[in-house]
Amino acid sequence: MISIGNHLGTITISKKYLISLATAQAESSFGIAGLNSVKVTLDGEAVSVKISAVFSPDVNIPAVADAVSHKTAYELINKTGVKVSKVEIFADSIV
Repeated sequence: MISIGNHLGTITISKKYLISLATAQAESSFGIAGLNSVKVTLDGEAVSVKISAVFSPDVNIPAVADAVSHKTAYELINKTGVKVSKVEIFADSIV
């Protein structure tokens, strides 16, 4: 659970919800054929995300990984307001 507080109160966001957002964003990205795992950990006041992905053939893996990383961080920040310290993409295989 991640809590964000302000002058009006506290909002608590479950880790499961953050994982589902990161998963949905990564799965819908061009060049990603599937996911093996998505892990979200609390890193101080921010979260870090690790995504193990299966890439489509004939794609530029570094470019796709960079795009997925940025899109995932943006989605988490935009939908929840949490700070994202890093998003790491691991290429497990190519299908």
